[in-house]
Amino acid sequence: MLPRRRCPFCRHWYHPDPRLNQRQETCGRPECRQKQKRKSNQLWRAKNPNYFRTPYAQQQKEKYGTRADHKRRYRQQHPDYVRRNAGYVRKWRQKLRQTPVSPTSSDPHASVEAEKTSSRVSP
Repeated sequence: MLPRRRCPFCRHWYHPDPRLNQRQETCGRPECRQKQKRKSNQLWRAKNPNYFRTPYAQQQKEKYGTRADHKRRYRQQHPDYVRRNAGYVRKWRQKLRQTPVSPTSSDPHASVEAEKTSSRVSP
């Protein structure tokens, strides 16, 4: 078993997974892994500053457009997808409205049914 190590983010002690040898950097909690990933990405971008600014990337953008352009074209070419997605979103919102909310909920936008005072405006 490897000796205990201290997580650099939350400062908790942990036993590294033996399969990772000495490569394990964090305790494994999602927040710590997220911070480690962010740090790793920043280091990589610092070492490769022009990676996303190459002529190839510009050619790709000119040829295919941005992500928004792609989604717009896709929706125009696939009306069945738009209808199916609209139905899914409608059901999801309806389900969201019907779920009861606890008064101790941490969601700042949630409201308890008894306190709900919003009125609907019809078009």
